[in-house]
Amino acid sequence: MTNNEVNEIAKDLNKRFDEFLSNNDLDNFTSVNCKNCAGCVNSSNLYGTLKGPEKFKWIIESKCGYNNIDLSTVLSDGNAELDDWFKQISKNATKYGKLPLLIWKKDYKSRIAFIRQDDFVWLLTTQINPFEYRFEYRDWVGISYDVLMTLEDKVFF
Repeated sequence: MTNNEVNEIAKDLNKRFDEFLSNNDLDNFTSVNCKNCAGCVNSSNLYGTLKGPEKFKWIIESKCGYNNIDLSTVLSDGNAELDDWFKQISKNATKYGKLPLLIWKKDYKSRIAFIRQDDFVWLLTTQINPFEYRFEYRDWVGISYDVLMTLEDKVFF
């Protein structure tokens, strides 16, 4: 795998929000960091940070792969790697003055979006709850990325 997942998220966001710029657009810096992790057998773990237009409320950290993380054990034992991801996106959110949004896609699975519980509560005050399913991990809520992308623009700008 190359940086295709980060590009796919940027492409998806470009489609959803005309103003969201591809991380390949050199006129507008949107990719803060994009790397393939070494040491993976069939597909590399990938991570990258995407920044949207100035008015976009969120900074996005993308994770792809990491298929060894099992959510059923995470809910009983926790996971240091997930904890590190949340620290990383929180640090970037503070640095850029944005809300943290972590998007994780395991191979051949749908994307999961993670937002802080406080941001989730705020999000629910903006409209009727569209999330039939969700789960909590520490101070974060895991929700469907696809459902998140159906929300009104005011959630994002």
